[in-house]
Amino acid sequence: MIDLHIHTTATPQHSSWDPEELAAAAARAGLTAIAAADHNTTASVRALLNAGARHGVRVIPGVEIDSGHAGKLWHTLVYGVDPADPALLALCAAVFDRNKADAAALRGALAPRGFRLDGLDGLGRPPNVADVGAALARQNELPGRRAGEDDESAGMRYILTEVAGGYRPLGVGEIIHVAHAAGGLAVLAHPGRSKGVYAIPATAEDIAALAAIGLDGVEVFYPTHSEEQRAFYAGLARRHGLLMTGGSDSHGPQHELAKVDPENLRIAPGVPTILERFR
Repeated sequence: MIDLHIHTTATPQHSSWDPEELAAAAARAGLTAIAAADHNTTASVRALLNAGARHGVRVIPGVEIDSGHAGKLWHTLVYGVDPADPALLALCAAVFDRNKADAAALRGALAPRGFRLDGLDGLGRPPNVADVGAALARQNELPGRRAGEDDESAGMRYILTEVAGGYRPLGVGEIIHVAHAAGGLAVLAHPGRSKGVYAIPATAEDIAALAAIGLDGVEVFYPTHSEEQRAFYAGLARRHGLLMTGGSDSHGPQHELAKVDPENLRIAPGVPTILERFR
C-alpha cells in the first residue's frame, strides 16, 4: 500500500509531520512507498529519504506547487526530481517571489478603490496574495460574495475576477517543462476537491487541456473524492493515457495516512504505474 501525498513540517504553519516520525508511522501502517509533497518546497525530501531507508519505506521525491492554467487555479504535484535540482528550486522560489510581488501590487491597486486593508504589516513576514484576499473580504463588503464563503476564498475570488493580473501563479505548463527536463512527472492534485476558488472540480475539458500541454497524471484516489469522482477521473486518465496516483494529503498524525493499492493505479494491463516508472 502507498500514500503519495503527505506534507511535513516543511509546509509552513500547516503540517506537523516530522520526517522521521512520518517514516516510522508509514512503516507501522504497512505502507511500502510514500512521497513528501510539501507546498512549494523540497526542504524535507532528503530527510524523509534517509528516514525511509531506516524504516524500510520507499520514498518518492515530491513537491506540490501552486499553479494556474486557463484562468483556473490548480495544485501540480511533481514527482521523481532531485530535491536539489536547480531548476526545481528556482520554480519553488518563483512561487514565493511572485506571490510577494503580486501582494504588494494588489495593495497599491485596491487602496484607490476605497478598500481597507489594515493589519497586513503586522504579520511578521511579507504578506502574500491570500493574506491580501482575506483582509479584503474581512474588512470590506464585496460585490457578489457567496453565502458561506470564507474570507480568503471571497477575497481571492474578487482579486481573480475584478483585478486584471492581480495574481500571476506559475503556469502548469512551466511546471511540466521543469519536471520533464529533470526526469520527473507532473500530476494534477485532487482534481475533484471543492474548496472555493482554490479547488474547483476539474471538468473533462480541463483534464483534456492539461493533458494536451504534457500533464503526466491525475490524483484519482483522494480522501474527499466520491466513488463517482474516482470513476470519472480514472476514466479520463485511461482516455488520455495519464498515470493515476493517490494519497491522503495528510498534514500530521491527526490525519490518517492513505492505503492505496498500487495495482488500482494501473490504467491498462502492461502499462507501468507511477511506482514502476521510478524503478
